[in-house]
Amino acid sequence: MSISLSTSRSGIHAHQKAMDAIANDISNVSTTGYKSKQVNFRELMTNQLVEDRLLLADNAENTNISAGSLSGVTNSDFTQGSLTESGGTFHMAIAGNGFFGVTDPAGQFYLTRDGGFQLNGDGTLTNGRNEALVMNATLPVGAWPEGDIVIQDNGTVTIQGLNGQETQVATIPLFYPSVPDALQPAGGNNYLIPEGIELLTSNGNNDAFGKIQQGYLESSNVDLASTFTDMIVTQRAYSLNLKAAQSSDEIMGMINNFKQ
Repeated sequence: MSISLSTSRSGIHAHQKAMDAIANDISNVSTTGYKSKQVNFRELMTNQLVEDRLLLADNAENTNISAGSLSGVTNSDFTQGSLTESGGTFHMAIAGNGFFGVTDPAGQFYLTRDGGFQLNGDGTLTNGRNEALVMNATLPVGAWPEGDIVIQDNGTVTIQGLNGQETQVATIPLFYPSVPDALQPAGGNNYLIPEGIELLTSNGNNDAFGKIQQGYLESSNVDLASTFTDMIVTQRAYSLNLKAAQSSDEIMGMINNFKQ
């Protein structure tokens, strides 16, 4: 098998994965709290050819030739998106680096930047995926007095009663991993914390975590202009590798004709 075909095959495969990541970013440009994905390329140190059969570049084993490339999503870009006023009483955005904590119905804990929460009839604060917001309740939600709900920037939840009395009913902690790049995307704007990564909690001291903005939502941080530029560059690189593979195939066809 031609080494040029092997190199072109790995390039096509690498740029296809990059296009998948770019398409995912573009499709989530309007998703609340979405973080764009970072794709990196690296040179393959091995690209095995065995018995004239080309192996997948990213499954190469042992050493035969040093040629080709490999790409993959390495981490998420946690740059803060713009904060948009929504008016929702339990809609929250974080001006800073922290994360909300949520648990799904099975009890699995996640970190998220999506603060689109609402109060359910059963007295829980959940997002659109029925994941409950982690908070420290002084009073059960069902026992909250009537009045205006105020979520302060440090996560303290108070209710301005009809009689003018202010009652603290809960605090909303923010979380931050000791190694943010180690977070594992779990779908739905959620992230899992790998084993061995320390999880830091604000416990009301949000200075290092960020400030909660009630009535706002964080927009996606995808920059459409730069993303479309990356898409065009990736398409051209994909086409170049495909053309190189076609040229190699044509040359090999000519050589076979000469042999006959």
